[in-house]
Amino acid sequence: MKPLKNILAINGRQGLFNLIIQTRTGILVESLNDTKRFTISAQQQVHALDEIAIYCHDGEKPLRELYENMEDSLSGEKSVSHKAKNDVIIEAFGQYVPNYDQDRVYISDMKKFFNWYNMLCVYGFFIIDSKDSDKLLEGDKKDSNEG
Repeated sequence: MKPLKNILAINGRQGLFNLIIQTRTGILVESLNDTKRFTISAQQQVHALDEIAIYCHDGEKPLRELYENMEDSLSGEKSVSHKAKNDVIIEAFGQYVPNYDQDRVYISDMKKFFNWYNMLCVYGFFIIDSKDSDKLLEGDKKDSNEG
């Protein structure tokens, strides 16, 4: 999975965005959908996906960790649509986040969770790059040499 630290969700805008650079008055972002670039002022609410977590009974689970688990079980394929019926979304969310706090996680959060995951699938975030696979292989070689 590619890193999520530069992937942003911006209040009032649909889709996900890639952080290009910080400017004096805000940030320059690029839409993952159509690669258009524009500036976002410092007054707008911007959330990095890497910093978002889901409330669970045993603490907060980072979004990245949950998406990695989904990637393993779905092999990088899309999941439930965020436009599905609420009961389907709740059932699927419970499958991927079994111990989520039902009092603090709303259906709107679940819809965003699946919408963002499916967008990341479309944008190729769950495809292993050759660089990433080389790093994984090197790590495996080091582990086998140490033992």
